[in-house]
Amino acid sequence: MHEVKQIIDFSTWTGNWPFMDLRYKEIEKLRNKLKSLNVSKAFIAPIEGILERDPLRANKNLLEIVGDDFFSPVLIVDMSYANWEETVDLAVQEGRVQMMKLLPNYHMYEFTEDNIAPLISKIQNKGLLISVQMRIEDRRGQYPLMKIDDMDIQQVVKTISYFPEQTFILCNCYGSDINEVLFSIDNAYVDISTIEFNSVLKTCKERFGLDRMLFSSHCPFYYPEGNLNKLSYADIAVEEMEKVSYKNGLDLLTAIQKET
Repeated sequence: MHEVKQIIDFSTWTGNWPFMDLRYKEIEKLRNKLKSLNVSKAFIAPIEGILERDPLRANKNLLEIVGDDFFSPVLIVDMSYANWEETVDLAVQEGRVQMMKLLPNYHMYEFTEDNIAPLISKIQNKGLLISVQMRIEDRRGQYPLMKIDDMDIQQVVKTISYFPEQTFILCNCYGSDINEVLFSIDNAYVDISTIEFNSVLKTCKERFGLDRMLFSSHCPFYYPEGNLNKLSYADIAVEEMEKVSYKNGLDLLTAIQKET
């Protein structure tokens, strides 16, 4: 068992989810929980921005409640909504924002080159990561009257390939998605939150390598201990485990800072 001394968590959430009372939905409870697990930095997005017609209110509220450097606010951009550029302008003007998140399957637009190109053009050389949410919940656990299809990994990879200058993070990939990503494009990372191989990191190391893998807990939708255990019980060297827990993340954040 490894002692995990430092973690950068690339996907957490705060707020209310109408279909489940999430245990760590309040930002202070989430902070305390993550810090108890040696998370040193966490990227956080507003849950209400998933389902509200316009995510701008939730984004602004997130910026108000994030009060220190532990959380890095992630603004949700809905490319189907007429004011999406206002959210991007807010992200650019806010010095704390390093990542924006897209949820095309929830916001009902196609993740295609034509739809994404205006966003890529607007943030060029701004040092912003784009997170693409492959899924929020396993489809089997979704509310019966609201079934949302997962993102099509082949379409996602195809679209990302048109923008080699932009770095993407694909959140909540299944294990079956990773091969499509890591062997097809060079400008995308994947997180480990929904990968459920036996001995996750050892299997990923042998099949794909660990250079573009990041830690995320997807808390409070998931209990964070589940993903922490993928690190703690990884059957690989500590140095390799640390690549996923924080070193790949540090390198990525350093690289995007140089773009500005």
